[in-house]
Amino acid sequence: MGITIHYRGSIKHLSLIDQFQKEMVDFCKSMNWKYHLWNEDQSKPFDAELVHTNEGATIEGHIPLRGISIITDPNNESLDLLFTPEGNLSSFMLEILRHDGTLSKDHDWIFVKTQYGSIDSHIAIVKLLQYLKQKYIVDLEAKDEGEYWETGDKERLMSKRGFLFGKMAQFEKALSSVEFDHEPTTEEVVEKIEEVIRKLQRKNK
Repeated sequence: MGITIHYRGSIKHLSLIDQFQKEMVDFCKSMNWKYHLWNEDQSKPFDAELVHTNEGATIEGHIPLRGISIITDPNNESLDLLFTPEGNLSSFMLEILRHDGTLSKDHDWIFVKTQYGSIDSHIAIVKLLQYLKQKYIVDLEAKDEGEYWETGDKERLMSKRGFLFGKMAQFEKALSSVEFDHEPTTEEVVEKIEEVIRKLQRKNK
């Protein structure tokens, strides 16, 4: 559950990537957004894996993506506008999941979660994607859980976010009331969380 924008598509021609990057850098600077350019060697094949360590998971190896990652708000996830050697929008994690067989080509949506960022940053991402659809990624598709992409309705987006945060507050309040008279196992914690969710679902019917 969350306010997330899902998107996919392909650049009109690979020769446009340099121009695309330059324009996006200028745009980011004008908006005071942080960004990172990616120019991995696309003549080399994919050769990467997800490695799990005590500090978490990390990607090791080569993933041939070019483009830009943009942080529109410190509380948003990165907006990845990266292209494969074939010109398709992708991300580093999506490429890992594709190559290890976890995801099929039918599940090639990239996403950016915006629920903890500002309303304006969500709208800015949608506006940027709409511009890119006109100029660089003409087959771009998007699915906006805030429904701003579909409606352009800021009030509806705000309502969606308000509803979400209300549900989250309910869940946190219910979860905080859960107590154990012993050190619980993982299974016991999961069972309690599921019980809390079921109670909230019955209450909200």
